[in-house]
Amino acid sequence: MPDGLFIIDLTPDDAPRYVDLRRRMLVDAPWAFMGTPENDRALDTATVAKRLAEPFNDIFAIERDTERDSAEANTLVAAVGLHRRDAPKFAHRAEVWGVFVEPAHRGRGLARALMTAAINRAQQWGVDYVDLAVSENSLRAHALYLSLGFEPWGREPATTQIGDDRYDEIYMCLALGRLEERR
Repeated sequence: MPDGLFIIDLTPDDAPRYVDLRRRMLVDAPWAFMGTPENDRALDTATVAKRLAEPFNDIFAIERDTERDSAEANTLVAAVGLHRRDAPKFAHRAEVWGVFVEPAHRGRGLARALMTAAINRAQQWGVDYVDLAVSENSLRAHALYLSLGFEPWGREPATTQIGDDRYDEIYMCLALGRLEERR
């Protein structure tokens, strides 16, 4: 991890900081998220705080540790969400959502560090599979997921539309048992 950056597991008290980052996510990479700045549920601080208080809901983030007087003190620069499915028949699966790294911090291994933290937490939860979806427009994210062992299993055409542009969604899965077999 680069100097001055730290992975943290967000708590309900971190909800306002996450909402600030989420707003930047939606503007920087609109094709990568279902919500928009006008309707995204994760822009409501109370909703985010409630979710962070629930078991099997985590958001890992990377925080910039700067001087307390700085306007950028403890700013979140990257995040990944992880949720274990609620329904009993699906509780053996977790979902990764909301992966994002600020443009100024890309190419430094932050997304890999966050994804590794999420995969480790999923293993602690005892799930067998980690699922995610990635926009075809997010080439670097797709390559990262492949390098971590995620396998594509389906493609939904024209899932997201922004103006006249449409983007397919690629669905991927990581079988955690296969991770153990590789070790």
